[in-house]
Amino acid sequence: MQLTFHGHACVSLGLPDGGGTLVIDPGTFSDTAAALPGAAAVLITHDHPDHVDVPVVVEHLGSAPDIQVWATTPAADALRAGGAPADRVHEVAPGQVLEIAGVRVTVGGGDHAVIHPEIPRAVNVTYLVETDGASVFHPGDSYEAPASLPAAGLDVLLLPVAGPWMKLSEAIDFTRSVPARTVVPIHEALLSEIGLTIVGARLDTARLSGDYTYSRLQAGESLTV
Repeated sequence: MQLTFHGHACVSLGLPDGGGTLVIDPGTFSDTAAALPGAAAVLITHDHPDHVDVPVVVEHLGSAPDIQVWATTPAADALRAGGAPADRVHEVAPGQVLEIAGVRVTVGGGDHAVIHPEIPRAVNVTYLVETDGASVFHPGDSYEAPASLPAAGLDVLLLPVAGPWMKLSEAIDFTRSVPARTVVPIHEALLSEIGLTIVGARLDTARLSGDYTYSRLQAGESLTV
């Protein structure tokens, strides 16, 4: 499976047998123009704009009549209100297992991480994607681990590394609690190059004594899972 990073929280995953891609969280901080073409399906973790650029996704749905979207109820409502065809936007909830174009997607999570006690928490789901013996976990805006890991272990953990709801120690603890062969930092648009370098230095394998590869990708770069 080919994983391509499109900036901030957005990645695309190649589907089996050349069936296009599965795109997760094409938001306003991401290169959605590069992420969405060729997509067979889109997954949305929650309704914050940096995870779903509603006008862009709705416009793409209009030009790609076969594409389907799975999202939380608030995100699905926002897409429908923006003009998305109702029959192509599907609501998800924690505990569901989806079969999408030959890919198994386990939905977890439930709540966005706490930003402040006085700020309401958004509905946030996580996605564990498994196909062709490879697995990728996207937590959205949370540090909630999968309910269970694949028998062969997790291949890629997509790790949020910056945001108003987190601190670096939480990213370190999450990395240690969800063992994966490769850790790819996401949710990083708020960081400067200096900040990204500091974060990488704290999360690299040597410092944490972890058995994984820390692989920072530039927007448009890919790795094979």
